[in-house]
Amino acid sequence: MTTTQLEAPVMAVRPFARLGADTRYVLTGFPVALAALTLCVTGFSLGLGLAVVWAGVPILAATLMWARGFAAVERARLGLANPVYRTGTGVRRMIAPLADPRAWRDLAHAILRFIPSTVAFSFVVSWYAGILGGLTWGLWGWALPGGNGDDDLPELLGLGDSYGTAVGFYLVAAVILALTLPAVTRGAARLEAGFARALLGRA
Repeated sequence: MTTTQLEAPVMAVRPFARLGADTRYVLTGFPVALAALTLCVTGFSLGLGLAVVWAGVPILAATLMWARGFAAVERARLGLANPVYRTGTGVRRMIAPLADPRAWRDLAHAILRFIPSTVAFSFVVSWYAGILGGLTWGLWGWALPGGNGDDDLPELLGLGDSYGTAVGFYLVAAVILALTLPAVTRGAARLEAGFARALLGRA
């Protein structure tokens, strides 16, 4: 399911399907963002540094082509059509990306997408981890330093220091996280998709 389907009316998509699609979009976007950042920053820096001796020009052109590939992947995830890029023949074909504004927007997205992707990924993973940890805390919380309830968060909040209180507290926290999980994953997916649409969805 693409994020185009994520934008469908609430009644058109089952809640669990929407949650799964949002989660998948965010979790798969982070490694792609990491790869795009690494390759494109490296290529752009190297090409820019060597541009004064012209050796960097083909490197810059190749970097823009890499960015185009990452942009194509993201457009596919969003359900967007790929634009028509500038082309040429011979040497002009190699340097055509350097004169194409779309190519530079692709590069900007490849380098900067790591920011919204990291934010979105962090929230979604934290919520899932909090739910899993809260639901199972009673099975392993005793093994933590102070896991018998002493100096634990419930005690610091004035709820008592018994182990049972701690188990109940984290169960309630897990339920709250589970209830807010759809909204959090939805917001995270919208953040990442909105950034991509702003740069890649323009003609």
